[in-house]
Amino acid sequence: MITPLIMLASTVVGAQSPSAAPINQTAKRAGSQHQDLPVKREHRFESNVRVRYMAVPNSIMDIWFFDNDADGANPYARPDIQAFVAGAEFVVKKDPANWIFYFEYTGAMISNGYWDDVDKPAVHDDGDWIRTDGLGMLAFGANYGHEIYATPWMSFLFGGGLGLGFMLGEMTSWGPGGSGTDGCMTESPAYTRKDHCPDDGPKSIPAVLPVIDLTASTRFHFGDQANLRIDVGLHNMFYVGTAFGAVF
Repeated sequence: MITPLIMLASTVVGAQSPSAAPINQTAKRAGSQHQDLPVKREHRFESNVRVRYMAVPNSIMDIWFFDNDADGANPYARPDIQAFVAGAEFVVKKDPANWIFYFEYTGAMISNGYWDDVDKPAVHDDGDWIRTDGLGMLAFGANYGHEIYATPWMSFLFGGGLGLGFMLGEMTSWGPGGSGTDGCMTESPAYTRKDHCPDDGPKSIPAVLPVIDLTASTRFHFGDQANLRIDVGLHNMFYVGTAFGAVF
């Protein structure tokens, strides 16, 4: 009699007891755990300083102006056309594209001298003596560069762009005697009049000029922190230069 009662009580208690918590049947596989990894940005930016040296080769200047080595020319050497550039850049990068926005100052490095324009038959006393007074340009623009990586720390860029330049300063001139309006040494060439006569005023130059760029560059990468770029190309004049700065 006692045994059936014990069995009945056990059955009732088992029915009223809360069911055991289900065992999680999902097993984690090795290497499947999720981790919060940093997301690599599609765009990166650069803030650079740029400097350049620009010049026009004599072989090109010979097309328009005589030098003192021409037959029958006067003894004054034609001035060299040179300039320096200093400016700042902001670069937006999304491989392989590079958008380079710049603002810069160009300072002319042109000596005072005699400009004897090419004419046929040659007349070597009809040129102008030019003095540059603060001649320069402020310019801004944008370039596109396509980047090709050679190694993780070195790449090449090829591209071009456009800008606008605003001229500064003047080109003060003395013309040959027949062109003067003050009656000073009317039979003398400009290279004589410039020592004895008032100037004939500034030459007319455009206030705004387009800036045309064609560029090839080598860029050195210093991790994701900094870069150095060496540039050659055309920036209205032929140039060689460098740009360096921070990457962020």
